[in-house]
Amino acid sequence: MTTFKAGWRIVFAHKLYLAIYIVWLYAMMVMMSAAVVNNSVHQSDDGIFSEAKASVAVVNRDDTEAGHELASSLRGYFAVSNTVIDLQDRPTVLQNAVATDHVDLIAIVPEGYASDFIKACEQGTAVPKIGTVTSYSSGAGTMGRMEIDSFLSNMRISMTAAKTFDGSGMAKAAKRTVEDKRAAAASGENKVAVVKGDEGKGVVPGLTGFAFTVKLVAYLAFTAVTVIIAVVLSAFGGAERRRRLDVTATSPRRIGLQQILLCVTFSMAVWALYMLVTCCLMAVCGMDLRVISAGGYAMVAMAVFSVILVSACFGYLLSAFGMSENAVNGVANVVGLAIMFTSGMAFSVSLMPQAMITIGKLLPGWWYCVSIDKALGVGTASSVDVAGWAYDTGLVLLFGVAFVCLGLGFSRLRSERGE
Repeated sequence: MTTFKAGWRIVFAHKLYLAIYIVWLYAMMVMMSAAVVNNSVHQSDDGIFSEAKASVAVVNRDDTEAGHELASSLRGYFAVSNTVIDLQDRPTVLQNAVATDHVDLIAIVPEGYASDFIKACEQGTAVPKIGTVTSYSSGAGTMGRMEIDSFLSNMRISMTAAKTFDGSGMAKAAKRTVEDKRAAAASGENKVAVVKGDEGKGVVPGLTGFAFTVKLVAYLAFTAVTVIIAVVLSAFGGAERRRRLDVTATSPRRIGLQQILLCVTFSMAVWALYMLVTCCLMAVCGMDLRVISAGGYAMVAMAVFSVILVSACFGYLLSAFGMSENAVNGVANVVGLAIMFTSGMAFSVSLMPQAMITIGKLLPGWWYCVSIDKALGVGTASSVDVAGWAYDTGLVLLFGVAFVCLGLGFSRLRSERGE
């Protein structure tokens, strides 16, 4: 077991790598996932949809009495469910308010609008539009524009029903529209109840946060484990060290087996650390760990170990190339980031373009994340799928087999060349 012990001594000799990749990097990932876990654990269950509030400013450029009444009623209409802000009608002020996200929506009543609106209602033609400026980063502002259309539509219906096509009739219709909205808000008619189709089939609070945290292990493994294993095995791969190993009494097969044992035991140590910290994070955030069955934990644990083991195999492949430490760090980080952004852990699969999905399926991270979903019944899986989990985990392990075979081939090639 001399090679095995020497390997562990080399591991502990790289204390900086252990501190940065194994401890600090995972601590950063835990801090990143803490917010997701908290939102997942403490998700609201009141069944009521809360309407987003927009910051709205109404600018009136119609100096007629009807125009002032229209603008005042529009402010009152918005005030029922939004925040109304006063702005001076100066180009610089309006531009700065939108550019700095001080307002989500600016509604501008143009000159002569009240007269044009009354004529359109009397003639039965389409009512003129009120000018709007929306913040590019605000979805609430876009929804606010729909409220303007609703306000004008209700005003037109009220005026048509009363058959009063003049300034006073428009003022009464505007006030009535605001009063109707206030009455609806007071009675709760504008609240939306979320109806659950099948009781008991909802996602368990905290489950999505647990899945997200576990998926991050793929990125960590392909940076931390890959780098450390590659650096350690490279220590045995130098030409001078290989010549010394060739003249020892220990057979090359035993040396190779001890190196494999080193990779497996190091992977198990990292796996145990990551699983322990992940479960502790869930408990600290308030998740009831008993909601996941023993089988679910077993499938997740095996999937996590498989991706860590495959990352160790990838480290072996990099060591077989004879790369320097800087090159190993660069390759491992690039592959780790590629896995993070194409596997579905950083973005929802529904938001990813087809090109990213195609690239993701060529890397083990995609199949690892899918296996976690199927083990827990979240994300891309509608329910727990044991057969699907076994299939995807097997594909992850096949990547490891491919990495080892390629590494053996390059090692033999370098040995024949005497490198």
